[in-house]
Amino acid sequence: MKKIMLLLILIISIIAIPVNVFADSGPKPSIDVKIKNLKTKNYIIDLFVYDKEMAKKDEGPAVFGNPGLTDDEIQELYKLNYDGWISASTRAGRILFSDCKGNAEYHNQFGYFGTPEVYKIVIINKDTGEIKISKKIVRKEFNSEVTVDYNNMKVVETNINIVKTLIVAAIALFLTILIELGIALLFKTKNYTTIAITNLISNVSLQALLIIFTSNYLLVFIIGEILVIGAELLVYLLRFKNISKAKTTIYTLVANIATILVTFLLYMI
Repeated sequence: MKKIMLLLILIISIIAIPVNVFADSGPKPSIDVKIKNLKTKNYIIDLFVYDKEMAKKDEGPAVFGNPGLTDDEIQELYKLNYDGWISASTRAGRILFSDCKGNAEYHNQFGYFGTPEVYKIVIINKDTGEIKISKKIVRKEFNSEVTVDYNNMKVVETNINIVKTLIVAAIALFLTILIELGIALLFKTKNYTTIAITNLISNVSLQALLIIFTSNYLLVFIIGEILVIGAELLVYLLRFKNISKAKTTIYTLVANIATILVTFLLYMI
């Protein structure tokens, strides 16, 4: 009964936290796009990336991040091809959460592993059928904010969104420690101070590497996660005197996998 109650408290605590976070990896690269001089909220926006080989393929939409579009609108984006520049949200094979549907704030967000470094912005005016595309843009910031003028499609990077990066990093750290301590209670590992300190060090180190090496984000993430699990396991094997090595190993794997899966599912929701 106590275990069930603990799980319920843990789940409620997680749901109460902002979900645009992936626990062990911390902040994700992102691009927030603000549009000015567009007179309708009936529009579609997407980031286009250059992939000449992918542009030749015609295997149907491969939508990952639920861009908020109808099937017809997804097809419309999917079919656009500007000399190898294609939709990042519907056909470029990227792990990208996309907010492509028009809104009254003229503010759309794109983020996750597949956030491009080099891209163009495409806006489809659904009232007039007009399609506009910007010139090539190079993302300079980890969490980038840009403003695009619909009249001439000129793009300006408006803010260095370091506040967003730091806030998400702090939430990621808290969420990671919360989940791993909750699982430690279920496993009755004790050594809770060791677990908290170890996760503090490993999480902050990994987040720093991901922000520094943003151009190779996915590769650094994979290598970093492996190193984190290995480092935590080594510390726990040395420090946990009251439980077996097998149980320590199982706990380490379960705790790290849980932080990834739970927050990944919440991110998708």
